Amino acid sequence: MDTFRQFVEANARWFRGHLPESDATLDDAEETLGVSLPQDVRWLLRDYGYWHATGISSLDETVSNTLAAREHLNLPARFVVLYDYQDGGVILLDTVADSETGQNKVYNSGWESVPDQIEDETVYDSYLDYVRELLVRQREFIAAEDVDYDPARYHST
Repeated sequence: MDTFRQFVEANARWFRGHLPESDATLDDAEETLGVSLPQDVRWLLRDYGYWHATGISSLDETVSNTLAAREHLNLPARFVVLYDYQDGGVILLDTVADSETGQNKVYNSGWESVPDQIEDETVYDSYLDYVRELLVRQREFIAAEDVDYDPARYHST
């Protein structure tokens, strides 16, 4: 977790965004989904909110997309949908830590591979590995003036 926090803090402008979660909203999501979110994910959403390198659309979307995938695709209960790219695929978080590394794997998968072939898709060994790669891609596409979160640009006064 220390490595993850150091990475986020070193790149804070790419993570610090809007709508941070509270322990109560995170607890509600965990209860609804019947899983425990990894501590690094909880910390990021609570202390930083959502922004370019978070890799999670929103907690509400995570819950609703996960429940829909469980119902319609038999997504195993241990997985959570972090980001739904629709026809472009899905990012899934395994909420059960790997027994050898203690890390939670993240899968970049096509919906057609859920649930039986997600292991055949892109697998990140940890949430940190996932956001590291995401940050590289975001840096290629986002203009410098759009990196820092400015509440004035997103909220009318």
